[in-house]
Amino acid sequence: MSVKKDKVAVSRFHVLDFLRGLAIVQMVIFHAAFDLTIFKFLHINFQDDPFWYPFPRVIVFNFLICVGMSLRLVHLEKINWSLVRSRFALLGSIALGITIVTYFAFPKNYIFFGTIHAIALCSLFGVFFLRFPKSSGIVGALMLALNIYFQPTIIPISKWLGVVSMDYIPFIPWFGATLVGIYLHSIGVHKLALTQNRLTRFIQKMGKKSLIIYVLHQPVLFSLSYLLNKVFH
Repeated sequence: MSVKKDKVAVSRFHVLDFLRGLAIVQMVIFHAAFDLTIFKFLHINFQDDPFWYPFPRVIVFNFLICVGMSLRLVHLEKINWSLVRSRFALLGSIALGITIVTYFAFPKNYIFFGTIHAIALCSLFGVFFLRFPKSSGIVGALMLALNIYFQPTIIPISKWLGVVSMDYIPFIPWFGATLVGIYLHSIGVHKLALTQNRLTRFIQKMGKKSLIIYVLHQPVLFSLSYLLNKVFH
């Protein structure tokens, strides 16, 4: 199966595109609220609020579930290592760029391992679990469950660095969500029927362009919030 056919095959499953698009819509909402809070248009306590604290974690879970399902869909017949390498290089480059930009813009809160970093690493390591979907599901669920008792994370790299990162998605336990996604693909969740209407089709289109939107939306939102601050404050 060629790389081109693999890419087409992934886009045919409406549920997968919808879930990815839903995560993007949710992330745009979250970052808009976050930016408006930075400039004091909103007053949200993201660490204690019963909605805003779990909300970004739900978003990351959605993204990484989709990573697991997509990996198994693309590489089910045979792992295409050329595609794996090129995808990791692309995501790794974007992740490095985010780290560099945020390090100079926000030295005390820079992103050293955020959502894109996690997606890159989970995409790389996930391929080694594709042939073991049931075991992946069990291990992934255990990773996520154990983290409940070891907050904020089993490996507190953020504390070691002394950085309160704006976006910290540690590989453990979040790789567990990718493993669960591998299992969900094996039981056919990506094939579930999805009602087609204007809203679902719009979200699916967002899902197909998720990486581009992810990279561009925060600079745009932050710039708009900055301009609003200059005008009204």
